[in-house]
Amino acid sequence: MTVHDMKKTAGAATWKLALFAGVAMALYLPGTANAQVDNAPPEDEAVFDVITVTARRREEAITDTPLAVTAFGKNLIETGALDSVGDLVALSPNVSFEPGGDFVSSNIAVRGVSRERSTEEPGIGIYRDGVYVGGPVTSLSDLYDLEQVEVLRGPQAGLYGRNAVGGAVNITTAKPVFENTAKVDVQLSDNDRQELVGMGNYAFSDALAARLSFKVVNQGEGFSRNIFLNQELDEKENVSARARVLWQPSDDLEIIITGLYRDDEGQTPAVFRVTDDPRQLSYDTDTPYNAKESQISSELNWSIGTGTLTNVLSYRSIDVFQQDDTDFSSAYLQTSTRDITLDNFFGELRYASADDQRFRYLVGATVLKEDSFFDTNFLISVGAPGLGAFFPPDNGGLTGDNLDSVLFDLDNKQELLSLAAFAELTYDLTDRLTLDASLRYTHDERDVEFDQATPGCTACIFIVGRSLDYSVSTDPVFENWSPAGTISYDVSAAVLVYATVSTGFKAGGINEGASQPQYLPFDSETSISYEAGVKAQLGNSAQLALAAFSQTRKDALISVDESVIDPTFPAGVNGLGINAGKIESTGLEAELSTRPLEGLEVSVAYGYLDASYKSFVVPLSGGREVDYSGNQVPRSFKQSFSINSIYRRPITSALDLLAYGSYSNSWDGFQDNANLIESDAPEMVNLRLGVEGDSWSFTAFVNNLQDTRYVTYQVGPYIQRAPGRVVGVRAEKSF
Repeated sequence: MTVHDMKKTAGAATWKLALFAGVAMALYLPGTANAQVDNAPPEDEAVFDVITVTARRREEAITDTPLAVTAFGKNLIETGALDSVGDLVALSPNVSFEPGGDFVSSNIAVRGVSRERSTEEPGIGIYRDGVYVGGPVTSLSDLYDLEQVEVLRGPQAGLYGRNAVGGAVNITTAKPVFENTAKVDVQLSDNDRQELVGMGNYAFSDALAARLSFKVVNQGEGFSRNIFLNQELDEKENVSARARVLWQPSDDLEIIITGLYRDDEGQTPAVFRVTDDPRQLSYDTDTPYNAKESQISSELNWSIGTGTLTNVLSYRSIDVFQQDDTDFSSAYLQTSTRDITLDNFFGELRYASADDQRFRYLVGATVLKEDSFFDTNFLISVGAPGLGAFFPPDNGGLTGDNLDSVLFDLDNKQELLSLAAFAELTYDLTDRLTLDASLRYTHDERDVEFDQATPGCTACIFIVGRSLDYSVSTDPVFENWSPAGTISYDVSAAVLVYATVSTGFKAGGINEGASQPQYLPFDSETSISYEAGVKAQLGNSAQLALAAFSQTRKDALISVDESVIDPTFPAGVNGLGINAGKIESTGLEAELSTRPLEGLEVSVAYGYLDASYKSFVVPLSGGREVDYSGNQVPRSFKQSFSINSIYRRPITSALDLLAYGSYSNSWDGFQDNANLIESDAPEMVNLRLGVEGDSWSFTAFVNNLQDTRYVTYQVGPYIQRAPGRVVGVRAEKSF
């Protein structure tokens, strides 16, 4: 038996053990229900509550929605304390989360579609309260005071359009209600971490209400430490606040105004060598991180004619600064700093006909105006100690402890204007058979100004044989028509079957930096997906969703080290996004949510995914090439499994026992295009146990029970690990 076979056998045994443990946990330990089970269980019987989703820009039961979607309701989010995107996607089949090497390139991967470069827009459409919040700076910070989160799998170009090649994520925050209420949540845990979450809702009248929410996180320690500077690398101080005002002057008109502010301060996520002890790192360079975000948005819903007119407007501003020690040592050889600013305006206008008509339609248009600026400085060692001494009297502009480091100054300014129009038509051919068709037109215009300089480096021409200074101005235009069609059939009142053909589109763009101008641009990506599924209500206490799919992606953006393309450039210094030829993905997904007995909610999810390069050949200098065809797409797992449950049981007439448990894992994946670096299994067990009354609760919890410090991100020998075990307590009081 080969080592590879032994690993496969061990992996199979591990997942069987995990499945057994997960089922046992669901039956005997408390856990969560998938968001499909949203409300607290009824007092008399275990009746299943079907959640309502807005995945198709209309409110409808998730069992009546002919697409693959996982929804997380308020009950699950609050009971399980799911306060990050990573917590949520871990419970979705064929979905994974990667924090990336920094806080602004966080990545959600759906069905193998992910984000490869830090300045690349994600392959998933990300929306918060109807506003597109994806883009080159995608900071998925802590979540709080949520109403619901929906994860849509498969291309969603028709209604979500922008970058929805792999799917979309809808985040819906709680809106004001017409009552006076408040809540305070305090959490204390390992690593000198304190969290305070608060909410206050006030009804000024029957037509006007306001809601203020906030979250404060303070953490003094963690799992990584820089002993050279006596610095905790997981320390952070995050403050976020959101204010929403709801005005309903009549039954036909609703206006919501939202203001948001966020200020995150801490250290850039620790990246280190595979062999390093993360508590004994020795870096000579401070690694601060700061991100500020502010947003003002409005939503108008007006019942006019036989339908509803919706208008969403938003202005958002983000400023990010971070610094890294990229030689990972106490020597001054390689560092990088990034100053990022982003300002965007988003607007959408749509009209949806009434839901009770045989023929239904939704038409709309969007505009996105975005200005971004990336000011990046790299100090890079060329690996020739003392080289500067051969270029007197100023060392040829070389610096660093070894006099062989070159300073690169990269300025990347981009302006984007994206216009789109979309329509979805639905027609009930019979009482049971329904046909849906959608079409979206997208027109992107970019204006790019890029400058790269090596200030004072007279030795650079000697080192690489050419000048590294250049400027590029370009104004590419990208256009696309994205159609989709679905046919669905109600086999019975409890069973829906459907088949879908959908397309996706992600516009091309510009890399953050490259040694030569021809490596800067990359083209658009398109995809087409075929999916068939079943949704069924199993009696009054369970719900089942099955989906099978096949997707083809053309010109998908893939990351390669620049030295692979240009051997004269130092290895490990810069990554480039280049377009692969074709990626083919096939898979299966199954989700079961059930209430097997009074007080117990259980959800199970399983995903199988085979995502591989149908054709991907990287041309090299001198006529050589590297062929990755047939390899598995990196950062995609062939199998994923999760189980979660919530259990509530009365202790007295005024006191309930509350318990929660979740298990998630994925396996059979790689970190690189060559499939030489296997991905660690992101195995995670989270448990919570406590008591609750009518207006309060107290729980103790442990996250990552097994203390699995699996690798979340790896490039060559450099890695980033998941946080270890965290133990804490949480107290909540409502007023």
